Amino acid sequence: MLIYKRLSVNDLPIAKKLVAIFRNQVPEDEKVLLALADPFIYIYVALLDDDVCGYLKAYRLKRIDCENDFFIIYHIFVQEKYQRRHIASELMNLILKEAQAVQAYYTFLITQSDNQAAMKLYESLGGYNHPLNKEVYYWYPEGPPKA
Repeated sequence: MLIYKRLSVNDLPIAKKLVAIFRNQVPEDEKVLLALADPFIYIYVALLDDDVCGYLKAYRLKRIDCENDFFIIYHIFVQEKYQRRHIASELMNLILKEAQAVQAYYTFLITQSDNQAAMKLYESLGGYNHPLNKEVYYWYPEGPPKA
């Protein structure tokens, strides 16, 4: 049975496993624990036994004006062997409920314009692709990556 949970500092092994599976990296414990301890970083996982089927990472962005905070969904991934089981939908619903609970001004994410499956999912969950959407610019310390 699939289990969904928000990771905490007690879940270091799960967090490191998801980084290994989805990012093919082995981060230092201290770095992972700092993220897990941050109340404005939300990492949700879908677990089946000891396997991390999928995860979502989001940030609550604090504002200095009088408006409510907002959320950015930074990553959402599901292992291919677990796709089409509504895992991404459930992970999205969990963070959308978190945002609603704190009366977030809005929640957003950025996806590639050719990722039709993802866009269909986001729209099915009530996401709105604003017609006046803004372009995204990147700054890399060593200049743009080679194509």
